[in-house]
Amino acid sequence: MDDQDIFVGFQDVVERFLAELLKEESRRSVISIYGMGGIGKTTLARNLYNCPSLVTSFPMRAWICVSQEFNTPDLLRNLLEKMTERDLQFYLCDILKERKYLVVVDDVWHKAAWESVKRALPDSKNDSRVIITTRKEDVAKSADDNGLAYKLRFLRQEESWDLFCKKACLVNKFDKIGWSPAMEEIAREMVERCGGLPLAIFVLSGLLSQKKSLEEWKKVKAHLWRHMRNNSIEISHILSLSYNDLSTELKKCFLYFGIFPEDTVISTEKLTRLWMAEGFISRVEERMEDVAEDFLNELVRRSLIQVAKTFWENIIGCRIHDLLWDLAVKKATEVKIVRYL
Repeated sequence: MDDQDIFVGFQDVVERFLAELLKEESRRSVISIYGMGGIGKTTLARNLYNCPSLVTSFPMRAWICVSQEFNTPDLLRNLLEKMTERDLQFYLCDILKERKYLVVVDDVWHKAAWESVKRALPDSKNDSRVIITTRKEDVAKSADDNGLAYKLRFLRQEESWDLFCKKACLVNKFDKIGWSPAMEEIAREMVERCGGLPLAIFVLSGLLSQKKSLEEWKKVKAHLWRHMRNNSIEISHILSLSYNDLSTELKKCFLYFGIFPEDTVISTEKLTRLWMAEGFISRVEERMEDVAEDFLNELVRRSLIQVAKTFWENIIGCRIHDLLWDLAVKKATEVKIVRYL
């Protein structure tokens, strides 16, 4: 089990979307999920994408991640390799025109990006469906004049607490968490001030899971309370606090994610070898590969990176949320660990 398996709340939304995706409507329809960064759009889309009823209903499924700096040929090559942009569009149309498909187009920032992908997704009147996630309301509402554009809500208070506890249990490998009543009270206060934003709750839970005493939790609370705005904790301060809590070696490893393109699924073997080549792994009493794997798992436990692919119990692919990618790029530039042109 990893972070992707934790899904709290929105059951009513899932049921509504499933009904929309499975209803008898022959035209290719589009569901757009929009809302601020970190609110759970991709998590909801992934939950739908892997839903058994949709896996059974759609013989062809594909997931495309767009991001801010989209490139049309690269988007299309996510589906078919080594072809020109024009060929890709026509070839994809030819493949898909007779087949029922479900495509998720994740993290769309510009209408032009959707228009580029749309030309390769034919409407063959066979109940095909598309799900779009975006932060932009205008992108969501312009994707399909007759489709569903849904603004994702924040988590309710009890949903927020449930998410916090599930993440904490995951980090502690489902052992008894062992919070004292005073620690739970502090945690509930901080979770409530996260304002129902899942990413903030996840990162906060990952941070507190590394702190074992009441005094440490009080210090975290005191720091966050200095950065309150409108009675809520700013997400940027939670992310920065989690970054500042890392060791010097882990900070370097985290910042290295800033050299990869946004929304990229990164091979962990490639990543850890790059860490070693850069000299980030300095413990000589252990195998460097084992230390690098420990570092990777530590960043996952803290919810600073996400598991993207696993093989048995090993992480073979990872990614970083775009808000945390922004933080990595910003900090990496400040400390001059990499140079951006």
